[in-house]
Amino acid sequence: MSVQKIVNITTDLNNNDFVTLDIGGWDFIVVHLILSAGTFSFLTSNDSGDVTGVSDGSAASAANFIAVTGTLLSNASAVTTLAASGMVKFSGIGQYFRISGAEGAQITKGLVRLYKIC
Repeated sequence: MSVQKIVNITTDLNNNDFVTLDIGGWDFIVVHLILSAGTFSFLTSNDSGDVTGVSDGSAASAANFIAVTGTLLSNASAVTTLAASGMVKFSGIGQYFRISGAEGAQITKGLVRLYKIC
């Protein structure tokens, strides 16, 4: 049995050029982007950006991201970026997951499906 949640990231990604999700506790995620222009990169971090005695940090303050490799579902190739529409699966990555678009990058639709295997 599994539990899943789908997050629509279309507006956030188009308006801010990036979206950061707290994916702690999920076993794997699948990103589905329908691109209209540009290239998107995939990044991860465990650094919440916390400030001792002030804040526990969150996805909004997360910092120190590094590139992360996922599996493109159409052909099982390893990717760190996506320049055409596709679905990419990630597992075993950090607490925070970021999708970042190059300048002018836009999507028609973006969905992230989070999975927890029970």
